[in-house]
Amino acid sequence: MKSLWTAIGALTVLSACGGGGGSTLGPTANSCTDGEKKTFTLAAAREWYLFQDTLPATVDTAAFTTADALLDSITSTARGQSKDRGFSFITSITSEQAVLAAGTSIGFGVSIRTIASNTRIIIAQVFESSAASDAGFVRGDEILAVGDSVANLQPASAVLASAGGITGALGANTAGISRVFRVRTPAGATVDRTVSKREFNLNPVNIVRVINRPGLSPIGYLSFRTFVSTADAQLRSAFASFRAAGARDIIIDLRYNGGGLVSTAELLLNLFAGDRANQVAYSVKFNPAKASSESTVRFVNQAETANAQRIAFITTDGTASASELVINALAPYADVAIVGSKTFGKPVGQNAYDISACDFRLRLVAFRSVNSAGNGDYYTGLPDAAFTDAYCGSTEDFQRPIGDDAEVMTSDALYWVNNGSCRVPGILGLQKTSPFADAQAPPLSGHVAPLQVYVAGSF
Repeated sequence: MKSLWTAIGALTVLSACGGGGGSTLGPTANSCTDGEKKTFTLAAAREWYLFQDTLPATVDTAAFTTADALLDSITSTARGQSKDRGFSFITSITSEQAVLAAGTSIGFGVSIRTIASNTRIIIAQVFESSAASDAGFVRGDEILAVGDSVANLQPASAVLASAGGITGALGANTAGISRVFRVRTPAGATVDRTVSKREFNLNPVNIVRVINRPGLSPIGYLSFRTFVSTADAQLRSAFASFRAAGARDIIIDLRYNGGGLVSTAELLLNLFAGDRANQVAYSVKFNPAKASSESTVRFVNQAETANAQRIAFITTDGTASASELVINALAPYADVAIVGSKTFGKPVGQNAYDISACDFRLRLVAFRSVNSAGNGDYYTGLPDAAFTDAYCGSTEDFQRPIGDDAEVMTSDALYWVNNGSCRVPGILGLQKTSPFADAQAPPLSGHVAPLQVYVAGSF
């Protein structure tokens, strides 16, 4: 498959996130002053922003103290139209490359969700070999309170109601930052744990299983955390095992997958190619002035391609961007089911524009993707009105491990694969605001930590 992962930004060859794309030389900057960063940001938006008609006709860059503030202002109209809900953001080149290229990040190593009207904090997943894992955290732990020490613990409800939310309470993604957590374990015990942030591996494809069925072909299952380059070899290995086992039905668990590299999304599509080879997977659309950059991407078989018949995607409202691209691209061709809740709704992608000397990266919405049927405006999430495959409603079961046959979302996906029908049909019109802490599915406004963008609710 032709790679669309070659956006050329200000000073270097860069990558795009969430839907493909390419560009010509972008704006340039010569220093690291706030003025240069603001000028750079505005120039990139004037040239590449997808929603050109929403940009203000005139902008006084001097009216804004930072490039973050300027970007927030010029994208406000598109945000009000639910087209750019914080998808354009500014981040650190170094931090983002650690996530996208090296598959690492700095943090405690957990993903969290909030429940009970945003008053309680639950551990949704723990990254292997992270500080949180070493401290004994497991899925289903409830954070009752958090603070710098036992003496200043703040209840979870107060943290979530505060201006800084859980993000403020947990601090920057800097190695050495320490917090004390008061936790109620799944067994009901209350314990205090002290954890310091450090680098950890995202291990993007963390669970791969072949599930045997008497008298039927096996089912392949994989839990996929994020579309980063280190996932590529893991995906190939997983699908090689599915192919060797003769798996014809596959479950892809994307419940916290906020997206990432389109090159990895294209690989996953190719691993489903089979008799779809050479057919259109999706197309990339830019603003009218950049129509010459538009491209069509086709399926290409790989050595590991599995000839999947039924494909179930486990999703939550933290499932976004490249995850949604894959689901939308396969929907016209395969027997697809969305199992869980509606996805976040990000049918657009960002090019990156860098001022390398300043560790400054502007991620700017520059393109949208549509599938072979021309569908792609799922700003309220998938499934939308154009999605004609199965939608099975399901909810999280924090008392069991992800991927366990008895875990509710996994069980409901298995039910659909085995029966071709939903145990509980989803209701298309339902759309929730994100229950992820601080609406982290993705991303936050202002200067963004890449971990929160690409693995929803993670710290």
